[in-house]
Amino acid sequence: MIKRAAWIGLTLTMGVSTACAQALQFKLAASHDSDQFDEWKLTAGYTDAQGRGLQAGTLRYSALGWSRTGEHLAGTYHHNSPRWTTDAHLGLTQLAGHQHGVGALDTLYRWRPDTSVGISVERGLVNSQRGIEDGLTYLGLSLVADHAFTERFNVGLAVGSSWFSGDNRRDLLRTRWNLLLDDSYGLNAFVKTRHYRNSHPGQAAYFSPRSLQEVAAGLSVRMPMTRHTTFRASLDAGQQRIDGESDPIWHATLGWASPRGSRIDWQIGLEASNATSLFSTGNGAYRYTSLVARINIPL
Repeated sequence: MIKRAAWIGLTLTMGVSTACAQALQFKLAASHDSDQFDEWKLTAGYTDAQGRGLQAGTLRYSALGWSRTGEHLAGTYHHNSPRWTTDAHLGLTQLAGHQHGVGALDTLYRWRPDTSVGISVERGLVNSQRGIEDGLTYLGLSLVADHAFTERFNVGLAVGSSWFSGDNRRDLLRTRWNLLLDDSYGLNAFVKTRHYRNSHPGQAAYFSPRSLQEVAAGLSVRMPMTRHTTFRASLDAGQQRIDGESDPIWHATLGWASPRGSRIDWQIGLEASNATSLFSTGNGAYRYTSLVARINIPL
């Protein structure tokens, strides 16, 4: 599956202006996993000077001997100011004979210079083969916070729950502990954790153990390659414990992007891991890879 941001405290950044330029956006997202499940999403959108917009796209999911194609249409909103950052979309997805209302709201408030708090709400599809055929959805709600203890050390936290079609509830806690080692190379050391529990484990449509715990440590880097390109990468490794059984896990990312402040904003990212995803079958030899490419062109 294509992973959504773990929590908005690590993905939204505070800006210095409330103004937005009119722009066109294009995005391609694709993933493949060891369950032989493939996902493709292609979207195009427009945003006006007030941050309001519209996006439309196509979806394709496939596995061995099976595939489904769908369409997506949504209104969007983006706001960026010194204190508030908000990203939202609300729309409809048509897939496998089902029509779903989907959407997300991520908002972050800079409470103090060293502390940000926010909320993340999402309604989406359970994008496994069985979940798509049965028209399953989930509603997730998380509270997020990020606090900088020093100029070099900060901690991010997300706590929340997801309610799935049927009667399963998944309670989630994630943390990320980050230490800046070298500002000139954007070199950071970090520790991240993930804990969740399912109220009704053993769901047939998606991976749902009674409990899952993860802890991993790694390094990340972000630095300019040329005047027009920034490079970023991360690598971490640790342990994943599922219903009492432990296995080693790893996660790696590579990315290239336009420098901050560029007129045309673009980004390409690659990701790979063996950590079990939200909707996989839970196979012990699980692997996934993903690609995301996007471009924002001002008018």
